[in-house]
Amino acid sequence: MRASGFDLTVIILTHNEEMHIERCIQSLSLVASRIFVVDSYSTDRTVEIAKSLGAVVAQRKWKNYADQFQWGLGHYAEHCGSPTDWVMRMDADEYLETELASEIPRSLSDADPEISGFYIRRKVFFMGKWIRHGGFYPHTLLRIWRHGLGRIEQRWMDEHIVLPPGSKTSLLKGHLVDDNQKGLTFWIDKHNRYATREAIDLLN
Repeated sequence: MRASGFDLTVIILTHNEEMHIERCIQSLSLVASRIFVVDSYSTDRTVEIAKSLGAVVAQRKWKNYADQFQWGLGHYAEHCGSPTDWVMRMDADEYLETELASEIPRSLSDADPEISGFYIRRKVFFMGKWIRHGGFYPHTLLRIWRHGLGRIEQRWMDEHIVLPPGSKTSLLKGHLVDDNQKGLTFWIDKHNRYATREAIDLLN
């Protein structure tokens, strides 16, 4: 993993992601100075694969996504040795398209000091097909931000990275891809869990 002219740590949360983690990490090879995986005690080869690809791995019991990611954000420097100028959020079943992987190093190296973060457009695939309609595209997400500025909303569902009020951001041209390979049964179960988590947020 190499990046020149800037330092970027990518944080990835995992649990039994051996099907996806190699694809994810390899897509970051031209982008990430470090990859920090926070694993919730996978029982498959996730940790082994991540370590073999150069990632730093810490294991921690799962509560919810926001709690786990905020822990990773607060502890990555401790586990990786020091903070980096930039931090990026990725999910294990996501990967960078080639255009975005080439664009990120240029954009971060040349970033105006006033820029606090970068939004990225995401393509969602389902059963091998890109979902272009129904509100799934274009879907822009704040995925890269300066160390110390970003935090994740503490909610059970649809949590986002937020920056201080008035922060200046920019939109990158390339795409990241969300393409889960675990099949229809997993997809149905996952969205049932999403419904439960959203209900918890509403009740709270």
